[in-house]
Amino acid sequence: MARHGHGRRVLVTVALALLISLGVTAGRQGAIGTEPGTGPFPQGMVVVGDSITARYDDDPGSAEQGWWSLVGRHFDTEVRTFAQSGSGYQRPGHRCGGNRFIDRPEAFEGPAPSVFIVEGGRNDWATCRQGGLVESTDAAVQRAVNRYFDVVSRSLPPTTRIVVLGPPWGPLDPWQQRRITSIVHTAAKRHGLEYVATKGTLDRPGRTVDGVHPTLEGSKALADVVIAALSSRPPR
Repeated sequence: MARHGHGRRVLVTVALALLISLGVTAGRQGAIGTEPGTGPFPQGMVVVGDSITARYDDDPGSAEQGWWSLVGRHFDTEVRTFAQSGSGYQRPGHRCGGNRFIDRPEAFEGPAPSVFIVEGGRNDWATCRQGGLVESTDAAVQRAVNRYFDVVSRSLPPTTRIVVLGPPWGPLDPWQQRRITSIVHTAAKRHGLEYVATKGTLDRPGRTVDGVHPTLEGSKALADVVIAALSSRPPR
């Protein structure tokens, strides 16, 4: 009988050891999506964006791993994304049935993040009218971008590093790239926000699947630019 009881104790001990081991593994796997890390940005990152962010995942080794996932894992920090395909500063996403960046107040809820990144503008060459797309005017884009940067500046404390990415752009529509990028860059400077140029990340062969959305190589190229910027001191 004593020998049998000892066997039960051994089984319980082994089971507990397995549970502890599994718990540690799960914690490591979920670190990016669930809790702040131990790197230089302990309060995590928030990304507001379009399909360059929304279409991608946080699975290392996946062909669909997002640029934001690569950045978060590099710095060992949580990344929360508030992104919708087709959206922008002034253009609603999901084929004109979704929302704009400014329609996502939940991005500012909870503790302030260490870094707040705005990724977008690619879709703002056009605006929605009666369910369809028409080319947007410079003035309309300028108003929308400046309005959103006003909201971002008011909603976040000085401790949050605000980064505006130049619209990541593939090889299609180079004129629209110059037009929209110039507007975003000017507005970011006007608001005193950190601007990171992304020109050259997605417009090279093999970096997009359709001229717009990045391949894994494209996402890595974009992540490298963001990592380099975040690794340096923000400009004063």
